[in-house]
Amino acid sequence: MAVINVTSGDQAVLTLGNDGTMAAPGGTHGLIVPTVQDISVGASTGSVRYSTLDSSASSAFTTVNENTITLNMLVDGDTFFGDGANVNNTIANKGLMQTSKEKTEIFFSVAFNEGDSTDEYYISGQGFLTGLTPTASIDQAVWISPMEIVVNGELSRTVVA
Repeated sequence: MAVINVTSGDQAVLTLGNDGTMAAPGGTHGLIVPTVQDISVGASTGSVRYSTLDSSASSAFTTVNENTITLNMLVDGDTFFGDGANVNNTIANKGLMQTSKEKTEIFFSVAFNEGDSTDEYYISGQGFLTGLTPTASIDQAVWISPMEIVVNGELSRTVVA
């Protein structure tokens, strides 16, 4: 078993794109979200609990998954507002804020290791950007924002071939 060490600087890389190929780790024209402070992959199965009169304990059944990617990042101007230059990737061109505002579906990957070498894993999917709330204060002299990707469908575990 190999240990995944996220302090190496090349792990937990979030890449966004117009399609799955662009959003894959190392994908051409993919937008790597810089200065990510922390990232969480949420793959939560829903459940419903019920009780019957012939049992002293409740029962449950599972429902659909509620998948999310959540993170906190230092706000990078080109990433947040768009660079206006990347004609291939509209997310990089328009920025995270405009992409969220327009409710544009995006493709993403979260790389474990670099995610672009043979036999390495990454998580991929598609969804919508939400939860951007940039804040700054006298004690925090940089802009920091949370972000959430509400996954539309399943998360996929992908192995680089």
